[in-house]
Amino acid sequence: MGVLEQIVVWSLALILAGSAYLNLTRPDFVTEEFAHWGYPTWLPIAVGVAELLSAGALLFASTRDYGALLSLVVLAGVIFSLSKTREWLRMQFPLLMAALAFGLLL
Repeated sequence: MGVLEQIVVWSLALILAGSAYLNLTRPDFVTEEFAHWGYPTWLPIAVGVAELLSAGALLFASTRDYGALLSLVVLAGVIFSLSKTREWLRMQFPLLMAALAFGLLL
């Protein structure tokens, strides 16, 4: 694995792990955001688990593709949610992350 790929893998894994922490601990702003989108109260836990699994899977060559695919599923949900509420500017970072995850699959 080249240096650029290592940077992408570790960056995505750290971002997903941080996001998983927020979704699993559910501070008020996370709970409010999921409520704003009209989602059930249990969904942040499910998303957090998916993010954590994705982050872990990205770190191993044998499971990296699965981690990238799972992160794309999570990010598709984020992008869908932001587009539903027309929060276009907030989509930039999830779209960049999705492009990087997609690049790992190529």
